[in-house]
Amino acid sequence: MSPTKAGTALFTIAVVSALAGRLLGLVELLILASIAFLAVLFSVVYTATARLDIGVSRIATPARLRAGTTARIDLILRNRGRRRTPVMSAHDQLQDGRGATVHVAPISTGAEARLAYRLPAHRRGRFSVGPLDLTLSDPLGLTKASVRAARQTDLMIHPKLINLRPLTAIAGLDPTADHQPRRAIANSGDEFFALRPYVVGDELKRVNWRASAHFDDLIVRQDERPRTGRVTVLLDRRSEVYDDPGFERAVSTALSALYAGFRGGDSLRFLTTAGATVTDIRTRSELEAVDEQLALIDVSPNASLPRSLDQLGRVTRGGTLVVITGFVSPEIELALGRAQKRFGLLVPISCQRPRHDPAPWLVVHDSDDTLAGKWSNALAGRQAAEVKAGAVAGYGRRATEAAHQNGSGNGNGSGGPRASGSTSSSHDTGYGNGGTAPGFEPGEPR
Repeated sequence: MSPTKAGTALFTIAVVSALAGRLLGLVELLILASIAFLAVLFSVVYTATARLDIGVSRIATPARLRAGTTARIDLILRNRGRRRTPVMSAHDQLQDGRGATVHVAPISTGAEARLAYRLPAHRRGRFSVGPLDLTLSDPLGLTKASVRAARQTDLMIHPKLINLRPLTAIAGLDPTADHQPRRAIANSGDEFFALRPYVVGDELKRVNWRASAHFDDLIVRQDERPRTGRVTVLLDRRSEVYDDPGFERAVSTALSALYAGFRGGDSLRFLTTAGATVTDIRTRSELEAVDEQLALIDVSPNASLPRSLDQLGRVTRGGTLVVITGFVSPEIELALGRAQKRFGLLVPISCQRPRHDPAPWLVVHDSDDTLAGKWSNALAGRQAAEVKAGAVAGYGRRATEAAHQNGSGNGNGSGGPRASGSTSSSHDTGYGNGGTAPGFEPGEPR
């Protein structure tokens, strides 16, 4: 308990009035001093005997808070005491030194009061809110006392999510691609994959009741998602290629690319240049787990993008590779060029402002407002190139078949005119058997 400014002032007036009344022999001053002393005494007794029994709930909305957005923090105060609460003020301390103060009207017994304030989320990571202190005062406002009503809680601020065009499968030489016509798929398919604990959001029809009874907890059947191709998202964590805003853009881009690949229905995996751990993402819950991981990820002094690309190239052929990095040096351009030959589609994204003119195939992401358009243009251009290359190769095969048919129709068989044989060989060697289609550079997706 402590006095307020008004209480300190009134107590000072009481002391001065008492001394002046005694020295000057003025009864009026002594009466004034007595009244002031009684008011201060009443305030002290009231505040000292006040008892608060308040239950507090703190709710953050939305449940998955993202950087760059504003959260709403709701405080629900329930009076569990036997008498009405006095006028109070609630102060919720924030991690960055700020705090939110809200005045609370008296709460009747058994009633609730709901308070709310806005919390801007500037940066991803763990953000602490609280503790919550309730400060009450007497009706005269001369004394006050603070009570710790709620402990500190941590909010997880997730990376900013940019809505990108779904990343469709570019199978290439990927042995996992089944080359089926694309169809809409849900979070799981029809083939059994595993049993796992129930999480909020799972459909009740997927609960395995026999297994739930055995483990005394809800167990959900997890089915394998159908796959049409493989998308790999590689996040570069080298500290020397980023400044602080650049790495934040890189983390946001990696998460956005994962969501784009998940919406596209491909087999999805995620890895970084620090460590050899590869995370396969088959379900929505696994994607959200990576979302949680990216909320706390940081740069690493042991990361190496060329090494990661080489290791990935030795175990993978075909599919789509999305590389998110910072400043791209000539060495990294060579490493990306080597990786391009092993994947059906390579999408390199630089999240750091370039120090020189960037390569034409590099997607430069230096502003959140432009990534979605650059992403769509990159996918459209590369996929159009693959379609064009496939069409040219198909024309070469058709020309070869037509030449053989013409030779057979003339009765010459394999010993037909050399002109036809020469044409067939030219088309087959140029486009259908590893040659370079017109208008494409070596290593371009075909």
